[in-house]
Amino acid sequence: MNDILTLKGGEVDVGGAPEIITILPLGHVVSTKGEFDVDEESFESMKAQIAQHGVDLVIDYEHQTLTGERAPAAGWVKELILDAGHIKARVEWTPPARSYLENKEYRYLSPVINVRKSDKKATGLHSLALTNTPAIEGMTPIVNSSTFKGGQNNMEEIIKKLAELLGLPEDATGEQVVEALKACVEENKSLKDAANAAPPANAPEKDTVVANKAVFDLLGLKSDATTADVTASIMALKGGIDGRVKALEEQLANRDATEAVEMALKAGKITPAQKEWAQDYALKSPEGFKAFVEKAPQVVPMSEIMGGVALKDEPEKLDDATLLVCSQLGIDPEDVKKYNGKNKKEV
Repeated sequence: MNDILTLKGGEVDVGGAPEIITILPLGHVVSTKGEFDVDEESFESMKAQIAQHGVDLVIDYEHQTLTGERAPAAGWVKELILDAGHIKARVEWTPPARSYLENKEYRYLSPVINVRKSDKKATGLHSLALTNTPAIEGMTPIVNSSTFKGGQNNMEEIIKKLAELLGLPEDATGEQVVEALKACVEENKSLKDAANAAPPANAPEKDTVVANKAVFDLLGLKSDATTADVTASIMALKGGIDGRVKALEEQLANRDATEAVEMALKAGKITPAQKEWAQDYALKSPEGFKAFVEKAPQVVPMSEIMGGVALKDEPEKLDDATLLVCSQLGIDPEDVKKYNGKNKKEV
């Protein structure tokens, strides 16, 4: 569980070295690090926590158990007691601590309380400390689980965060996190050393070798070609391709324009004198010329459509019946064609 705050509560005047000391009052408690509530559930939870650990609860000096420093015990909590609206403890003092208290070298007791975030209720007792600072300022609350161990200072949460950043599973141990960090440090050092290492005198610059052998072969370059060599070859190749593409596009455009103009001439939509203008128009705006031809009226007679030359009147072709009659009567079909038109005009 990560819903527990461990706070140093207000100080209690010990007043000598009594066997029974008051730890917390029942009710709403205001401390320098936050407010919380204490009730009978808090008392039962604290007793269960101590029983689960199976060892006496430590009383240290100046909260040294929290900081991880050398933390000699000043005494041990042997039993928790609920009495007269207070949670109290039966304590066994060490001889040095008893002497300090009797000589008033230490006067106050400061409890370290586990507080549940969800309802701000005290649910555990981490440790007690002898101190001479009635109001401890600047001490950071410790966020930890109900199995808080002195000196960790939120280490469990830190390990989880580091494991997440390192790509390790959430349940990674501290040792696994440390090993992963060591590997990252070594890798980073290797990369820095490689980056700072001076290249051989005849070696190309690192950022100039940019292609593999297949690319070099396609471009006709040597294997030690530099960025400038590859860039120049690619740009030259690109320029040649662009030129050929442009020439092909112009050729196709000219062809399409010529075809459009020829169709317009055959349809009688433009005169031969307009051919040059029409070619230029169709080249610059194919769609515009197409729309013009569709809407333009026929301005050239059908007899003059082909290049401005009048079509000759072709003699009327004889049908099969006429040819049969000519054959039976011995008449030349050409004579029939020759005089047939004249006869029609006379009629």
